[in-house]
Amino acid sequence: MPIKMNEALIKQINLAKIKNHDLISKATGIDKSTISLHLNSKRPLSIEHAKEYAEFLNIPLIKVIDDTVVKYRVVKYIDLQGEVHNPNEDEFDVIISPNELKKTEQYCIYDKERNDVYWYDPKVTCKVVNVVGKYTFIKSKDKSYLGIVLKEDKGKVTFINQHTQKTLTINHQNCYPMTAITFCDFATHTKVENSL
Repeated sequence: MPIKMNEALIKQINLAKIKNHDLISKATGIDKSTISLHLNSKRPLSIEHAKEYAEFLNIPLIKVIDDTVVKYRVVKYIDLQGEVHNPNEDEFDVIISPNELKKTEQYCIYDKERNDVYWYDPKVTCKVVNVVGKYTFIKSKDKSYLGIVLKEDKGKVTFINQHTQKTLTINHQNCYPMTAITFCDFATHTKVENSL
């Protein structure tokens, strides 16, 4: 059975017209036998090896990865003050993870400074679940935040901003409890720049 990430790598190697495994090995530090196994789809390609191949081929990592690796577009970014904002024209990153980790309808907020991803489901809101005591994405018309909700009632929310440890009360449009937090420095998830 062909391995999808290996197929993407094979395609990129063929496009670069590289036949010499010694050349690839010297440039990437990956031994020739592993390269041979990757290019014959006999060993799954890891994210770490994909990064080495992408650097060698001078292409974005996403091109070495196939659609079977789950890609989540970063929909929001968070700053040092705990404020959540929409991406600017330079901020269209993608979080990739092994396909067995895929969950439907997951959105992510990315913290560049900490290299952390905060996940939420847009269908799970304070309108359908109790978010008091939960780590939550608090969306408002003016400023949005991440924080632990202390009180939520009739369009107002009081919460502790986890970045500044200050307690705030704001009018909100919606609140989305976090479904997970990924510390990318220690996880199989990887942030890549979106080249699409």
